[in-house]
Amino acid sequence: MFMINLTKGQTESIYTTTNGAGAALYYLKFTNRTTNDVVQMWLTNTSTKTRFQKFSIVVNTYFANFIEGFYTYTIQVATTNNVVPTSAVLETGYMKLNPSTEFAPIKYNEQSNQFKVYNG
Repeated sequence: MFMINLTKGQTESIYTTTNGAGAALYYLKFTNRTTNDVVQMWLTNTSTKTRFQKFSIVVNTYFANFIEGFYTYTIQVATTNNVVPTSAVLETGYMKLNPSTEFAPIKYNEQSNQFKVYNG
């Protein structure tokens, strides 16, 4: 199993090793682990090597309206765009969708450690 990290607002490259399938077009299906929302895409292999496949994704094209978090994914060989293939699943794994801006916690100044104590 592999882990893919995608960040909203970015163009990302994904590298996979789908057992040397060597096809030109692949179908990727991402399913949110909390909401079960499904994102489907058909991507062209742009790798010049046969050992791995390379895909380029403009993340907001597919995930702009989906929540950040963890997704599972599957990859299959596709023969035609926008047609879900019936071929065997070549690879499965997890994907983390990150927000476009990283979470920054609020930092507070330390409190004064001088206290007035009353006896009585």
